[in-house]
Amino acid sequence: MAVLENQILETWQVNHRTNMLLMSKLTEDALDLSINPRGGGKIGHQLAHMFNVRFWKLEAINRTKMKESGLIAVKSKDKKTISLLTELHKVSTEIIQQEFLTAIKNEGKVKGFKRGVIPLLGYFIHHEAHHRGNILLTLKLSGFKLPDELKYGIWEWNKI
Repeated sequence: MAVLENQILETWQVNHRTNMLLMSKLTEDALDLSINPRGGGKIGHQLAHMFNVRFWKLEAINRTKMKESGLIAVKSKDKKTISLLTELHKVSTEIIQQEFLTAIKNEGKVKGFKRGVIPLLGYFIHHEAHHRGNILLTLKLSGFKLPDELKYGIWEWNKI
């Protein structure tokens, strides 16, 4: 079981480090970039949404822990900064990892997510990869110079 447990946790951490890599290469101005003519889908909003989905899933899994964490969902009108978004992703990554460990010890069962721990891992990564792709496309179409770490580095899982 320890090998599978380590693979689950390492996969989650690679996803987290990929998010951190992306955020580390952004500027504060980039958070306001959008390819939607009405301004929707700003990069900052997408990163906040990624956190919010984590938050909402965690509330369903362990409401008590979420209340104790002091975390709250990010509202549309809230100011988004790289430091705020980075911190929210770091803290939620750790809480999710703790919940993965709890689920692994509970034969893979996750309260509030009937399919289990591995599908939940897949759900989080699937959702976040979708938004990373949207963010990268927005950056490219907005003329943001993408560093090689974002063009190619996010695929070098043995280095992330």
